[in-house]
Amino acid sequence: MSTHIDLNCDIGEGFGPWQMPADTELMEMVSTVNVAAGFHAGDPSTLRATVDRAAGHGLDIGAHVALPDLVGFGRRRMDLSAQEAYDISLYQISAVAGFARAAGTTLTHVKPHGALYMMASADRAIADAIARATAAVDSSLRLFLLDARFADHVLGTYGVHVEPEGFPDMAYAPDGQLVLERTKAPRPPEQVAHRAVRMATENVVDASDGSVVPVRARTLCLHSDAPNAAATGRAVLDAFAAHDITVRSLSSLA
Repeated sequence: MSTHIDLNCDIGEGFGPWQMPADTELMEMVSTVNVAAGFHAGDPSTLRATVDRAAGHGLDIGAHVALPDLVGFGRRRMDLSAQEAYDISLYQISAVAGFARAAGTTLTHVKPHGALYMMASADRAIADAIARATAAVDSSLRLFLLDARFADHVLGTYGVHVEPEGFPDMAYAPDGQLVLERTKAPRPPEQVAHRAVRMATENVVDASDGSVVPVRARTLCLHSDAPNAAATGRAVLDAFAAHDITVRSLSSLA
């Protein structure tokens, strides 16, 4: 029996003339994109061009909200209040939603980035703030988080569905948390592909200590800032084809 999985990538993470070279290729491989909103990467022109291309490909488009940390690419933890988390999230979601509307399409989801993602996946107050900002724009938007620990609260309070996410190109700690990298290191594409297949078909991943941890993900992420991002994406698709795994967006599966 064929398995369906959403494949997403973080995209539009260039700035000015400095663009991520794999963005164009990755858009041909994935079903969903998370577009940088300017706080960790991106600028208005990059955001507009990225959303326009994604809309042209018929991809699900999400707002990739982050801490205000251009220098650290949003991967440095900051001490912020829940109200600040709400404010920066609402600002960024609204920006991407506006560009999506101008491109003749609509936003489908919200995904925190980097350190904010780690904070939201472990701290209910931060997750609550981002969910509240999401609902303020559109409660039909999905919220991508590492797991479903806050799903019932977010759905019951704001009407927002949490979609658990897996990361085949990142290391996992034995407790199931991600090992956040300040700079994305390249992993062997075949290794990432093998991990992606296991996540999609077995709902597990090997942790950094060799143990096996559960990963019940509805969407899998690839990072465009990895030096070998395009080769990794091709390896994942080849492995999916070999295991009868079909890439489909969450909006088409709903």
